[in-house]
Amino acid sequence: MRQAVLTLLCALLSGAISLLAQPTIDGTATPAEYQVSVPNTNPISNNGFGPQSDIGAIRTWTDGTDLYIGVPAKVEANGNQLAIWMGFSEVAGRPAGTRLSCASGTGTYLDSTWTDNNYRADFEVDYMLSVNTQSGAVWIAKTGGVPASQNLGTASTTPTNNTAGSVLPADAATFALNNQTGSDIRTTNTGFEIRFTLGALGASAAGDVRLFAIIVGANNPFFSNVLVPGTAGGNLGFNPNLASPPTGYTGPFNTGPIALPVELTSFTAQTTSEGVRLSWTTASELNNSGFEVQRSTNQTNWATLGFVRGAGTTTEAQSYSFVDASASGRVFYRLKQVDFDGQFKYSNIIEVNAGVPKTFALEQNYPNPFNPSTAISYQLPVAGNVSLKVFDMLGKEVATLVNARQEAGAYTVNFNANNLSSGVYFYRLQAGNFVQTRKMMLVK
Repeated sequence: MRQAVLTLLCALLSGAISLLAQPTIDGTATPAEYQVSVPNTNPISNNGFGPQSDIGAIRTWTDGTDLYIGVPAKVEANGNQLAIWMGFSEVAGRPAGTRLSCASGTGTYLDSTWTDNNYRADFEVDYMLSVNTQSGAVWIAKTGGVPASQNLGTASTTPTNNTAGSVLPADAATFALNNQTGSDIRTTNTGFEIRFTLGALGASAAGDVRLFAIIVGANNPFFSNVLVPGTAGGNLGFNPNLASPPTGYTGPFNTGPIALPVELTSFTAQTTSEGVRLSWTTASELNNSGFEVQRSTNQTNWATLGFVRGAGTTTEAQSYSFVDASASGRVFYRLKQVDFDGQFKYSNIIEVNAGVPKTFALEQNYPNPFNPSTAISYQLPVAGNVSLKVFDMLGKEVATLVNARQEAGAYTVNFNANNLSSGVYFYRLQAGNFVQTRKMMLVK
């Protein structure tokens, strides 16, 4: 049988396996798109910066090559700025407790020529962003080595790539802004999103990053109490020293280290004489119960073929495999990684041409026991009239799942037993002279 190998590089989650597809840069940072979310826990906000200024969270996603940052935020139309600070373990910048302002000519809080510019952080800051939510201007400043600043461009709800400058080469960042001052950002998640190429920042998958976000004044670096993370009883003022905050201010004023290494490193599909062999590897795992292997013929309706147990928590590389003996034709696969606490993430999808089945087969339903739905798979080496029915313990027919002529191939049918009571049931496949019956259990 013709060999077909498809490889998919997937993403990470800080402290766990992540199979999320990369976020869409459109200025809406929904939690489902991101791997890590640090929420705003400050009960006091908008002190002097307008009732429609707020920051909801800092969110991140990375695949070890790119870093995505999403900040649900809104800033009133008064020229105030959204500030985001980044500190990478592999990059040299301004140490904690040292003066950060280092740019010139930006017209933002980044400029060291402003009268009040002696603000400091409680972590090493390597890069600082300024986002003017009215004009859309996005500036970045590099604090380490020879400080430099760069106008990345103008942000809108349409993704924008940066041009080459003194901090970043061309296309090293993609960003978007959706400043909805009249909305509840804790619900809409609108705000600012940006993607960085890690290598352009001097970082890699082996390190980690710390982040901080705050709203800063328009014409001078007057810092608000709208910040994430940390809490502030009042505005921070012109020269906040977040490394030594006064009474009423509670840190840390950074997210803490967010790990960047890739966890799931490969996912491949290969046709063999046994069927389609799926293989995947992980670099490390945390709280990983295992993987559901799912198949589809249309990328819409998915059937679970089986479950492969994970390694729980480990920092060592792990390898996994699963053989789908009933696949035929053009099929799609994905993994559903499940934590012990029930949380789960999906991988991206890989495609393979599995050919035509050589024999009739009726697979064991999955899951089994089930409640209330389960998937039943079967394969036909030739075309013919096919009947798939379900019976109770007394032999009474309770459902007809298939009663039609079908071409040779592999099929999966979902059976919903919502209207049936708990117990043992039988499902029977009849195709020409081939007849096979299997048992399944409904537990409610």
